[in-house]
Amino acid sequence: MGKNIFIIHSLNGDTLEFWGKDVKEKFEGKCKVYMPKFPIRAESKYEKFNEILSVYLDSNELNKESIVICHSIGNPYFIRFCKDHDFIPSNYIAVAPGAVYEYPTSRTDYIVEVKNQAYLKEDDFEYGKKFENIYLFYSDEDDKNIEKFTRFSKDFNTIDMYLKGYNHFDGYHRIYMIPELIDLLDKLVSEVVK
Repeated sequence: MGKNIFIIHSLNGDTLEFWGKDVKEKFEGKCKVYMPKFPIRAESKYEKFNEILSVYLDSNELNKESIVICHSIGNPYFIRFCKDHDFIPSNYIAVAPGAVYEYPTSRTDYIVEVKNQAYLKEDDFEYGKKFENIYLFYSDEDDKNIEKFTRFSKDFNTIDMYLKGYNHFDGYHRIYMIPELIDLLDKLVSEVVK
């Protein structure tokens, strides 16, 4: 057991090749950084996510001292996982949480099915209120989602980091690093676990 960082990637998995790689490079010498790989796009399913992350929980690599960073659809998956396993990490950082709430969409491709099985239910929200240290990163350029992010902030009582110029913090927009995230992690990694 011990303090470590878990990075839970987005639907496209690009988190690991962009700012996730920066986090790993900057913190690997200070603590272990885990970047599990989950099925992506149309193959993304909560059941597979649960199966893969359970291995880390069962081995105690994912533990009460872990700092967990989730990007986009990784957020509802992780919150459901925590409820299903009665688990709460020391800190949870939600980066542009996606597929948390059900909103109308004009899309007709695989994304509809993936999001439908990702949306949080009432008991997931209730469990999420048990978390004590939730940070929320969202961007001015992701404006079509601002209402979702402010709703997430209210529902989970987050400490908000509203940033300029990061869009959805994704590979499409070439977000290779998030200095504000690194600063937060520096603080969290150096804190003594209670």
